[in-house]
Amino acid sequence: MSAIRGVTPHQVLGVVERWFDDTGVAHAHRPVTTAQPGDVCVSGAEGWSTVTWPAYFAPRDLAASRDLSRDLHAVVSTVVTTTDDGWSHTLMGCGTVLDRFHSYPAGLAWDDGDVVALGAEWSGDHELVARVLGVPACGVRRHFCQATTATRDHPGRDRNGYLGLWSALGIRVEDARPYAVLAVDAGWQRLPA
Repeated sequence: MSAIRGVTPHQVLGVVERWFDDTGVAHAHRPVTTAQPGDVCVSGAEGWSTVTWPAYFAPRDLAASRDLSRDLHAVVSTVVTTTDDGWSHTLMGCGTVLDRFHSYPAGLAWDDGDVVALGAEWSGDHELVARVLGVPACGVRRHFCQATTATRDHPGRDRNGYLGLWSALGIRVEDARPYAVLAVDAGWQRLPA
């Protein structure tokens, strides 16, 4: 899921449609009341527009978010969730990755030797995120806490843990109003990851 600051859902929809056109994936509008699980949903909330990507769309969501950020000259906050391996947050500005955080780096590792390096690589900078978005750093810091394999019940393992971060950033998913739904051809699954 991605949140784009300071632009309308109409602007976001245009970039999302162009992204699918450029990648050769067919898409069509569907009434917002008939959205299906594999659809792309664009919504709007106070000062933000959101895009809900299909399940398992990662890491393609980051490529699309980079284009959204670049083409709209906007800040984009993108989160990816998993059932047991926490969530990740990527902040982009004008098409550039500014910060990356993962709540459970062990979920990214192929072997135990990678966990420390991945933890450092994905540790995030809560002060930078707060500064870019103009919110108090103390409200953001508590969400930049990584779980370890020894802390199975840590909040970082909660797939919805990003909602607290987004709330601290001023992104209120529960207030989002549906704007448009794109039925996307399943061919997106053949796009390079």
